Amino acid sequence: METPPSESSFEETVKSIGELHGNMAVLSKLDAVLKDLNTDISEPERLIQSDGAISGTIVQISNSPLYGFSEKSDSIATALQKVGYNQALKLVGMALSKQVFMRDLESYGITADSYWRYSYFTAVFLERQAKTLGLDSDEAYLYGLLHSIGRVVINEILHARQIEVFWDRFIPEKEWELMTIGFNNHKAGALLLQIWDFPPELCKRVETQNNAPAQSKDPLICLLDYARSLANYLIDPPRLKALCKPGAHPIQKQLKLNANQLYKEVTEIESLVDEVYASLKDC
Repeated sequence: METPPSESSFEETVKSIGELHGNMAVLSKLDAVLKDLNTDISEPERLIQSDGAISGTIVQISNSPLYGFSEKSDSIATALQKVGYNQALKLVGMALSKQVFMRDLESYGITADSYWRYSYFTAVFLERQAKTLGLDSDEAYLYGLLHSIGRVVINEILHARQIEVFWDRFIPEKEWELMTIGFNNHKAGALLLQIWDFPPELCKRVETQNNAPAQSKDPLICLLDYARSLANYLIDPPRLKALCKPGAHPIQKQLKLNANQLYKEVTEIESLVDEVYASLKDC
């Protein structure tokens, strides 16, 4: 069994992983830039262009069937003009999700496809429902996309240390993580986002996402709890329909959707996830 790390060694380990995926910091910087009302319109372009890999993927996505434009983009400027600057955060999120989320989490027994679909579905669901609740939809999108990134940290730590330990689903995930490596993925994810300079409130939400979410005073934590349940049962239509019925989760009272509307919303998001996935696979 792995000896639990000290606080300092834990931070150093997570920092080293953060450096491996340093371009994720572009997402946090872009979020800050887009929220600044005084930002020059060319600033998002310059920021995205600072990473060649992201730039290339974004241009490809804008030219994909996902957006359906006949005229092709050949630069970040034309891609953003065509798709819309209000889509910049989502475009960068898509591009980065391909790099960070489309990888197998062997230690958890989760395939790259499953992990990406789970994360992206959660992001879109939170983004859409946040608008209903009068919350910041970009903030909700980032929370949904990044809430489980701590699993990447733990998986990479175990891989780097050549520790072949696999999550037994009969043991709660948090308990298995603590026994195996000494910290849970929520704490690891929050620290990683902090290293990438994401807003403190986002880091806090990631770390506390499992602290009695149904009773949380934070609607985004409660909404995430519901979104995770839905995402986990997309392959089980009967169970999914049951989760859409009134009373299945406390947050439903605030969403203003009946069971049929909610189920339709979920299936529409699932179709969108399929479209985005196909576009990213072709990039």
